[in-house]
Amino acid sequence: MDKKQAPLTSLRERLTRYMEEKAMRKTPERYEILRVAGLAGGIFTIDELTGLMQKNATFQVSRATLFNTMELFFEAGLAIKHSLATAAHYEMRTDNNPKAYTICHQCNTITKVSTSTAKLALQNLHVRYFSTEDKIVYMHGICRKCQAKNRQEARKQKSTKQDKNKNGKR
Repeated sequence: MDKKQAPLTSLRERLTRYMEEKAMRKTPERYEILRVAGLAGGIFTIDELTGLMQKNATFQVSRATLFNTMELFFEAGLAIKHSLATAAHYEMRTDNNPKAYTICHQCNTITKVSTSTAKLALQNLHVRYFSTEDKIVYMHGICRKCQAKNRQEARKQKSTKQDKNKNGKR
């Protein structure tokens, strides 16, 4: 079994146990969604999962089924639900490593910070009388692309203003 399959096998086993404990039906749709969501390799929205399902699934399911199944995965502790930007984002819980993300307020891009950086920042973070399940940090700000775009627009406005001043003084 390769490294990518091991976490998915573990998630599959945990899902099976959870559904047995809750007396839920073990449908092929749930397992297929779990498999495809595991291929996402990071944070994804329901819309992105829909696209992945269209490309990688052996059969298609409705958007409502995707949403309900991701909520099931969240309740079962198999997925992390991030309430970011304009929509809920999900991430399969394949490890217990700390996670850190940057979120751009201008373009709503969410970028995962390297695991080693997140571990370093969060390794000593403990809260008394609280049992931590996940260590996740969100850093809000403006990404490099948007900063460059803002600088370019500012230069353009400054240039336009200078041109108007030169033309108006004649």
